[in-house]
Amino acid sequence: MPIGTLWMIDLGLAVASIALLLGLLYIYVGNYRSLRSPFSIGLIVFATLFLLENLAAMYFYVAMNDSNIGASVAVPMFVLNAAELVGFATLFFVSWR
Repeated sequence: MPIGTLWMIDLGLAVASIALLLGLLYIYVGNYRSLRSPFSIGLIVFATLFLLENLAAMYFYVAMNDSNIGASVAVPMFVLNAAELVGFATLFFVSWR
């Protein structure tokens, strides 16, 4: 079944979040290698868990689309994904500096 527009937007936001999380992991692993800080390990776990969450979300978005679950779920997920993406972008910006 073709992916609906709202689910496609949700998938795109998840992909953007995954890209930012991979960037954060790159930064955090580099920080851990140079600092050996337990805080860095916590940040690596944080980013890894959110990465797994976004990968699972992508699977569920496709499954919900295939189950004909429409805008009543896709729109709230859009709002959550957009807020998450803004949060990750902010964290990436701060961490990069």
